[in-house]
Order: sequence, then structure tokens, then C-alpha cells
Amino acid sequence: MASVSSPLNCSVTFSNNRYLLGRFSKIAQLHGHPWLENPILSIALIAVGFVLLFISLYMMKREPKHGYNLERKIAGHKILDTSNRWMVFSAFIGLVAIGAHYLAEYALHIYDITPVDRITHGISGMAVAAAILNANLTRGRRVYYPTAIGVSWAAFIIWEVYELLSVMFDPNTNIETGPWDLGIDLWIDTLGALAICFIYDEFNEQDQ
Repeated sequence: MASVSSPLNCSVTFSNNRYLLGRFSKIAQLHGHPWLENPILSIALIAVGFVLLFISLYMMKREPKHGYNLERKIAGHKILDTSNRWMVFSAFIGLVAIGAHYLAEYALHIYDITPVDRITHGISGMAVAAAILNANLTRGRRVYYPTAIGVSWAAFIIWEVYELLSVMFDPNTNIETGPWDLGIDLWIDTLGALAICFIYDEFNEQDQ
């Protein structure tokens, strides 16, 4: 027996969809608040990041024999197992990643599927991998590199799903996406994360 939907059910369904659309549209607006269009914030983040880069290099030169000298425990479990100079370097690459993204998309309005977008994706992959390498993952440090790259992939997928939903729910969005674009961005993201692993060797493994 075929079911017949009443006008009331249709109205409720439409109302729910409109509610969800409105809720996601507010979230999607995080991709471009007007105050982010001021380039001063982006430039300041990048400038502070490069100051931290010079500090990390100075620390590396001054303390060449201090390996993993920074540990933090929570409830008896070691959470961080890293060096102070790598923490500073991680902050550098993180600030540059955020600043470059803000500057490209919000201040200069250079959106997806451009060479500049490839650069910001690569830096973002580097930032995620650098942050993960500070954590105490396992005693076998060879596991760190695949894990760091895997987490950068996970962050990439989450971001791309967000952009895909933005395109679906907000017809006025400036976000662009496509299969070829996704493949290129993932490849560059992977190269960025892999590059961070080699840089990590230069900062810490020489001390072992």
C-alpha cells in the first residue's frame, strides 16, 4: 500500500532542511569573516612565525647536544616527548600556515584551485605533521613519521569535507573543489608532511 505524505509532513521536512541549511551556513561563514580581510593580522602572524624560526635555529646552534629535553605528563602518562627548539619551530610553521591561508583567501581573495592554494595546503600539511611530532606516540620513533603523515591526511580530509559541504549548502560560496584538485592538494600535503619529517631529523635525531 503506497504511503501518502500530508502537507503537514512536507512542511515539517522543509522546515527542518531550512533549519539545517541555516545552521551550516553560519558555520560556513567561518571561511570568510570580514575582519579577516585586513592583511595586518596575516602579516603579523607570519612575521611572528619567522621570529620564532630564528629563535629555534639559535637554540639549535646553542644547545647542539640537548636532544629530547622537554617532557610533560598528565595523570602519570607522558604526553609530550620533544625538544624545546622543536616546539618553537612547530609554532613557527603553524603561525605561517595560518597567516598564509588568511592572507591568500581573505585579504587577497585568491581562492581554491590556484597555485597559491597549493602552497597553503603544503604549509598546512607541514604544520600538522610538526605538531604531531611533539607528542609521545610510542617508544619506537620510526612510527612517528607515518603517524604524522597520516594525521595530516586526516586533517586534509576533514577540511575537504567541510569545503564540500560548504559548496552544497551555500550556493554563494567562493569555495571551489573537484577530484583533480583534491588529488593535487593531497599530494602536496603529503610532500609537506614528509619534508617536516626530514627537518625533524636535523633538529633532533643528531642528538641521539
